[in-house]
Amino acid sequence: MFGKLFAGLATAGVLAAVLTTGVMAAPAATPAARPAQQHRQAPKDVFGGMVTAISGSQVTVKNAKGTKTFLRTDATMVTKGRNEKAAWSEIEINSHVRVRFEERDGKVYARRVHIGPARLAGKVTSVSGNLITIRTRDGKDLRITVQDSTRYFELTGKKQRQAGSLSAIHEGLRLAAAGSYDSSHNFDASIVAYRSK
Repeated sequence: MFGKLFAGLATAGVLAAVLTTGVMAAPAATPAARPAQQHRQAPKDVFGGMVTAISGSQVTVKNAKGTKTFLRTDATMVTKGRNEKAAWSEIEINSHVRVRFEERDGKVYARRVHIGPARLAGKVTSVSGNLITIRTRDGKDLRITVQDSTRYFELTGKKQRQAGSLSAIHEGLRLAAAGSYDSSHNFDASIVAYRSK
């Protein structure tokens, strides 16, 4: 279910557009209105997903197809945002990353790691002021802090969404958030998406 929340955000173009520009994307065009697009296969040396483990020498990334662990080298580049230079230490658990890699001698080495926003998903257990507490699928309780700048979206159907609000979020709702961790490791949400049904 939570994967569908993120998929709904990505399909509607919300996640990429808001995080890149800070502006809410226009609703997705209907398939009939889009010009024909050629289907391109993803490069075989690129793996994207969510960070599940990170150390000074390697990063483990998981997506729907599986899990891969990439070794860091002196030549590994790390970027974020619009390809701004970043540090390996900025890669965090739950960050979404895209890794360009190469395989040598039976090992997988990260050539380039691009850091996207961290993502959380779960069922709302409480809302108090600007603090939303959710319970993840694995039973962890996590706190999400929202600000005046946080964008809210209600997913109303496949490829459909409308502007949402903090006041519409309540206990029992399924929620997904994208954002970043602050220096105290609190999660600050830049985008919150929820499905009312």
